[in-house]
Amino acid sequence: MIYKVTTAFILLSTVFVSTNDEYLNAADVAGNFSVLQFNCLKTNCNSAIFTQIYAGSDGVDKTGSQNVISAQSAGLGAEVYINPYPRGLPSYVQFDKAFQLLKSSNIHVRTIWLKVTGRKEWHYTPHDNIDFIYDMMYRASQYGVTLGIYTNCAESAPNFSDFRPFGSWQSASAKEYGFNESFCSATLSKIVYSQSASFLKVKSDVNMTQPVAGSAIL
Repeated sequence: MIYKVTTAFILLSTVFVSTNDEYLNAADVAGNFSVLQFNCLKTNCNSAIFTQIYAGSDGVDKTGSQNVISAQSAGLGAEVYINPYPRGLPSYVQFDKAFQLLKSSNIHVRTIWLKVTGRKEWHYTPHDNIDFIYDMMYRASQYGVTLGIYTNCAESAPNFSDFRPFGSWQSASAKEYGFNESFCSATLSKIVYSQSASFLKVKSDVNMTQPVAGSAIL
């Protein structure tokens, strides 16, 4: 599940939806994707992509910024995420590096997602993990960027019917439901997200001659 929070209040900013008619399709892509592949995704009823911009201990992932540019040239919305390395640099430094990667590529940054999966990479104590996430949220707020939480449990149906509220989260913005599938000459994961997130609204709000990170989920 993917949960969107505001950096100020750690609250959900989207409404829970319950019918398949209210979902749009997206793909989580890794590595270099061509415009031809993005055109293939769009032709096959995908409206957006998620792409990594920070790759754990390897640091920034430059393919992510190019994927944002190429995806939007194909008419797809684009969301980006940080796959963090909690035992490495401070979280705000990791955010700085990811943010600067996007800005150096002339990408307007609305939203960055923090991927919270894989216990092996995280600290042993909940307090340290909370501090890591909080520090990144605070840094995002300093830049005026919305930070979302990107996590999952296991493969399941392409809807939100299995979501269970926890902590401050009462609903989900999107869901990754199919992992490592072959599609459009690539290996990717499949996502559904709320149709209330309008790419057209973002196009009207910002100058779309400039690519946007955070153009699918509002």
